Amino acid sequence: MKAKKRVDPKDALDYRQVLEAVPDAVVVIDADFNVLWVNAAFSGLSGIPRSQAIGKKCHDVFPGDLCGTQACPMNRIRDGVEQLRYEGDKHYACGRSAPGIITAAAYRTADGKLAGIIEIVSDMTPLYESREKFRKAMGGVIQAMSMAIEKRDPNTAGHQRRVTKLCRRIARELGFSWERTEGLRMAAAIHDLGKIFVPQAILNRSGSVTGHELAIIHNHPKAAYDILKDIDFPWPLAEAIYQHHERMDGSGYPRRLKGEEILLEARILGVADVADAMC
Repeated sequence: MKAKKRVDPKDALDYRQVLEAVPDAVVVIDADFNVLWVNAAFSGLSGIPRSQAIGKKCHDVFPGDLCGTQACPMNRIRDGVEQLRYEGDKHYACGRSAPGIITAAAYRTADGKLAGIIEIVSDMTPLYESREKFRKAMGGVIQAMSMAIEKRDPNTAGHQRRVTKLCRRIARELGFSWERTEGLRMAAAIHDLGKIFVPQAILNRSGSVTGHELAIIHNHPKAAYDILKDIDFPWPLAEAIYQHHERMDGSGYPRRLKGEEILLEARILGVADVADAMC
């Protein structure tokens, strides 16, 4: 029987060779928060040369809100979390920051003792830039729809702009995030989109309308919903517009929803709509 050939430790694959090939930024940190090693991708992302990172405390190289708290990845892993993943801006001592998905995992000694963590930062800048371009394009589409409504009915246009402003003020008072406020703003800007299917003779009438004409008017939220429902907006735009004439007591239209069945965005839109109509 041939004896197994022993592998010379000098010929063994060093972990650094593997991590160097990873396109994401990789940082190896010991249990005392010292940066032991970084790959080339880390220097490319952060703008910090290896020589200025290795041997420093991690919180000096990339300071952040989690440093010194129990939410720090090292502290959470010490508390028993083997791996964690979160999204956020990664800040660096040189002043640069970049949005990323951060994965932190424990690495241990042969006897299982925690030696430190390996942190991998996936740069999300290209995705965020693409998302921002998409949002701007979407905003342009919403603006075009709003202008189409203006051209057909100038009175509705002024009303939509005022309702949009009022919705934004209410959203701020309620502590809405920028993201949620933006969705509400877009819904408000085109909440009367369905009125393009209402004959102008009905819209411009100063006197009373017949039962049939009222039914046509009451159908405008559904008409708008049918236009928007298949567009994959990141907000519940179509449903908020569909519901903006519903009322908490169930007396609204077109579906007579009530209470919590009505989206908060639709409730805000309904209040702003009525408030402007009363002025």
